[in-house]
Formats: sequence, structure tokens, C-alpha cells
Amino acid sequence: MTAAAPAKRPASWTNPHTLLRNFSRRSFFLTLTFALILTVGLPFLRYSYNVSNYMKDSLDIIDHFIVREMSFDVRAILEHPEEHRPLLERINIFMEYSNLVEFRIWDTDSTVVYSYIDKEVIGKRFPDNDDLQITFSSGKAKSEIEEAVKSEHEALRGYGTLVEMYVPVKEHDRLVGVVEVYRRAPEITFLDPKNLLIAVGALVLPLLIHLFFHGQFKIAAAQLIQSQVLLKSAYDALAQGAFDTIRSLTTALEMRDKETEGHSERVVALSVLIAQKLGLEQEEMARLVIGSYLHDVGKIGVPDGVLLKPGALTPEERVIIETHVRKGQDIVHEVEFLRLGEDVVLSHHEKWDGTGYSQGLAGQDIPITARIFALVDVFDALMSKRPYKPAFSYEKSRGIILEGQGKHFDPAVVEAFLSIPEAQIKDLVEEVRRSGVHHLVRQAIATVFAVDALQTEVA
Repeated sequence: MTAAAPAKRPASWTNPHTLLRNFSRRSFFLTLTFALILTVGLPFLRYSYNVSNYMKDSLDIIDHFIVREMSFDVRAILEHPEEHRPLLERINIFMEYSNLVEFRIWDTDSTVVYSYIDKEVIGKRFPDNDDLQITFSSGKAKSEIEEAVKSEHEALRGYGTLVEMYVPVKEHDRLVGVVEVYRRAPEITFLDPKNLLIAVGALVLPLLIHLFFHGQFKIAAAQLIQSQVLLKSAYDALAQGAFDTIRSLTTALEMRDKETEGHSERVVALSVLIAQKLGLEQEEMARLVIGSYLHDVGKIGVPDGVLLKPGALTPEERVIIETHVRKGQDIVHEVEFLRLGEDVVLSHHEKWDGTGYSQGLAGQDIPITARIFALVDVFDALMSKRPYKPAFSYEKSRGIILEGQGKHFDPAVVEAFLSIPEAQIKDLVEEVRRSGVHHLVRQAIATVFAVDALQTEVA
């Protein structure tokens, strides 16, 4: 027999060991990635911090020298060099003791009035020096690390990477020039001992923290696994109780009406077969199975004189027998998991053309589960001996179903039914006779509880 798809429980219910293993693996790789980022990032931040301090200290040194020695119009250095020779000598001494490479003085028209290392540029204008123009316009000092590549810096190209600084020269708050100074870049490397120590600490410390918390998580996970075992036992007991409830209801009905014995199980199996061909969703399949198994449960409330009458029913008796769908709805509605079968119980006597009961629904307004079961219920009744008729042949029963296409039955459901070979239906009936459909009902119940459990977890 073709079985319904097995219920799929949430992963956290089915295998907590897998959850723990996946968490351990992923958390380790995340921690390792974080540690590697710190291993590279912290030394880089330290290097950047040291360079920033170096540049700030350099600017402070230059600014202090300028304030003390150069509060005048710097063009006078070019026009009267002999008068300013003492200043130039102090600049030479300052250069020797400050680890500086170049000390260049510019006047406000971008002319070099003094250069410590490159005398060739003195008296020349370089108006395309962007950094110089920015300092003139802003009146603020600026610094950066760069290679000496500008045309006016040819004499500096052998010094490698330098700290370049532009510091304004002011006379009574009036900008009168700019000093451009180059200092050797700090010799700080990523591989110095302090950086290596930081790198090792950044790598090891997160891993040690991970190891500690992973141990705590394993303890909590062990408790979770134990709770899951107990919960699964309760879950299985609840599902078994639900199955026993359904089976008791159908058994009680069939004890009253021996002529329909086995009917509930045959219609469940055939309904599942047709539903699979129509591609029903898993939860809809569960509704179909439970509803098919309990479709006539309301007949418990129908008097024996009507239910077991061997001949045709009178109009009054027909009204009484038709009340079984409402009675069945009342029964299943009181139990939450049985309520999933309510559509089939209430609507399995509706017809595609709207002439059925109990609501007079038509077409797509009839739930798909009820449309499937309506055909299966009629087909099994045609193929079975009843007090009012003999068992019909397969060909005759099939013909009656085909006649009802578009009237009594959903055309798509009829097409799915007609696509099933007679031999497959006979094999299905025989297998139901031997094995029953308990596994289909159990799977439907498991689906119901798995969905409820998932919704609870999400909430």
C-alpha cells in the first residue's frame, strides 16, 4: 500500500545530539574566525595608534619651533638672507636633533624661500602643490605619511616613506607663510615583540573563552537531551492515545452496522492514493486521513430503525439519516486533534453542482479533502453489499463515477481516480484487509502533533 509521507518533526525534537554537534562545530569556527581577525586587527590598530601619536608629536615639535623662532613675514628670509643667518643656523641644529629630513619655508605666493636639503628650489614657485594650497586656505596644520614623489621633492626620493607636515606661519594672527617639514616615518613593524605578544593573546584568549562556555553548553545540552527524551515519551503516549480514540469511535460505529465493516479503512487507503496523485500537502493529507476514518461517526446518533433499515428510506427517514453529518461535526469538534477531520465529516455529502447536503456547497467552495472523500465513499459503497443493494462490479461502479463527473464529483478528482488501474485498487483493498490502515492514521496523527509542536516552538 502506498503510505502517506511520514511526519517531519522539528530538528530540535528529533536529534538534540545533532544540534549539539552542529553548534560545537559552528561556534568553534566562528570563534576561530573572530580570533584570527583580532590577531591581525589588534597589531594593526596598535601600529596605527603609534603612527598617529608620532605624527601628532612631530606637529607639536614643529609648531613649537615656529612659534618661538618665526613670527615674521618669511619672505624676508629670501630678500635678506644675511639678517636671518642665526635663524638658519638654529634650523640646522633643530634638524640634526629632531630626526628631520627636510625643512622648507614657503611664502604666500607659493615661492620656496628656504630649503634645508635642496638649495636648487629656493626662489622657485610651485603653485600646483595641493597640500600647500590647502594649508594656505584653511590656516591649519596637516600631516600625512607618503612617498616623496612630487616634482619639487626630487632630493628626498632616497629617504623612502616620510611623515610630511605643513604648518602655517603667522604674524599677529595673519598668515605669512607655511613651513613644510619631512620626518622619517616611525620604525614600527607588525612583528615587533609587543605585537607578537598581542597577536598570540588575541588568538588564544577567545579560544579559551570558547572552551569554557562550550563546556557549560554541553552540560545544559545534556539536560536538554534528557528533557527531550521525557518529552518524546509524553509525545508518543499522546499520539497513541489519539489513535486509540479514533479507533474506538470507528469500532463503536462498525459494531452497530456490520454491513459497513471495513468500509472506514478501505476509504482511508483509497483517499490517500487519490490525494497523492493530486499532490496534497502533508497537513491536508492528515486532515483527509482523520476525516475519512471518522466520516460516519455521527451515525452513532441515528436510530437503529433508520440506520439498519434493509429497504429504501422514506423522505422523513432520509432527513434523519442526513443529520449524521451535523452530529459527526459536533462529536469531532469537541476534541482539538479530531477537529482536523471536520471538513470531511461535515461536507462529504456535498456535490460539485451544489445539490448535496448539509450546506449546499458547490465547486471549489467544497474543501478538497471532502471532494476527494465524496468520490471514494460512493465508490466503496457501490463495490460493497448493502441492505438495499448487491455489490456492483468494478466496471459498473467506475461507470457510475464517470457519469457523476462535473455533477456529483470534482472533475479533477474523477480524472485522478480514473488514472488508477483496477489491479492497483484490488491490491490496495486486499492489503487493507490483511494489514489495516493503522500506520496511515498514526502518521496523520504524528503530523498533527508535529505541526502543533513546531507552532509552539515558534511562538
